Amino acid sequence: MSARAKLFSVGRRRVDTFTLANGLEVVVLPSSRAPIVTQLVVYKVGSADEVPGKTGIAHFLEHMMFKGTDTVGPSEFSRIVSKNGGRDNAYTTYDSTGYYQTVSPDRLELVMRIEADRMANLRLNEKEMTPERQVVLEERRMRIDNSPSALLDEVVQERLFGHDQPYGMPISGYVADVDRLTLADLMDFYRLHYMPNNAILIVGGDTSTEQVRGLAEKFYGPIPARPVAPRRRPDHGAADLPQTVTRADPRAVEPRWSRHWLAPSFNKGETQYAYPLQVLAQLLGGTETSRLWRALVVDGKHALSVWAGYRPNSLGLSSFEVGVHPAVSVKMADVESAVSAELARLIDGGVSADEVERAQNQLLAAAIYSQDSLQSGPRIFGGALSTGSTVADIAAWPERISAVRSDEIVAAARYVWQPSRLVTSLLTPQSGSR
Repeated sequence: MSARAKLFSVGRRRVDTFTLANGLEVVVLPSSRAPIVTQLVVYKVGSADEVPGKTGIAHFLEHMMFKGTDTVGPSEFSRIVSKNGGRDNAYTTYDSTGYYQTVSPDRLELVMRIEADRMANLRLNEKEMTPERQVVLEERRMRIDNSPSALLDEVVQERLFGHDQPYGMPISGYVADVDRLTLADLMDFYRLHYMPNNAILIVGGDTSTEQVRGLAEKFYGPIPARPVAPRRRPDHGAADLPQTVTRADPRAVEPRWSRHWLAPSFNKGETQYAYPLQVLAQLLGGTETSRLWRALVVDGKHALSVWAGYRPNSLGLSSFEVGVHPAVSVKMADVESAVSAELARLIDGGVSADEVERAQNQLLAAAIYSQDSLQSGPRIFGGALSTGSTVADIAAWPERISAVRSDEIVAAARYVWQPSRLVTSLLTPQSGSR
């Protein structure tokens, strides 16, 4: 029996797609497993589409999208969803902004109507904007400023991708920029990016394609298309790599050593390495059976935990990350030496077929589980389709992961793990420790 025959089989889920006359892409993921339905509208715009001096505008606008239209009063959007037994929320990433509601199937028409309304008819005023600015800044204080690791990660992003570059600016924005944003700035950003031909409507759950088509044409269909601004992402990172950044912070609960390398994505750079890099991240640091875990936690006793990560769904370049929480009294230099030795061992000695198969099966199992989730399913489609992938690419992902070979993984590692592509970061509880 071949290694390929031992891999999990991921059945193709039913996916129906169509595009309205105004350019709105619609994806339907029918599932009758539970009597609920999720609507997700994803706009192809995120913080990486901002310009220097106006950072944080995509996230600020996400908040202001809940402030009303001519027919829905300020802050009434979420109240309407809640009164009808549903829940809603929104998110902003570097490359996209999404708004979603989960309701019973008989309330799908309601949430489509009010979501389409704010796509076309958002109304903003200073009275709503002033307190919401403080909400946005407080969210940043809670999630970023109060987290030593999050503050360090922002510096890593800036050093890796470059100052004032799309992925080098924080999603939440710089405080001084958010303080300066005006009502006109928000409305200009809204008019420039919020339109049906720059959006994807994804509906998953207990519904039919025919019903979704009828409702989409009724509520979204009348919204006119407008010219879409080009999206630009550089094909290179910062010019002054490698770099090392350190943060000594008494609030840090435990020290951390990590290293980020510039890496290709599905859309930018040496894209042939995207699938091998996903398998590489899994076998290197994805679980407690991974190479780094065995070498640094189990055998070497250098670490309490380790991880590796890579996300290929990026409109521009991405990054490959390795991180370690050192064991008590272990020096950062010893951690770095141990990690470097493992990376060199992989490049020089290769990876076995069994290792590759185990990592592939872990990734494929996660894909199987995600098909049962009304949250992760639409989010997977939204993240992929907003950054240049197609429905066919999503459907073919299990086969492409299954086809990755050991030599391709080593070639990807050799390409990415170069000094000219990396930023090393160290988080310590206080100055001079370890």
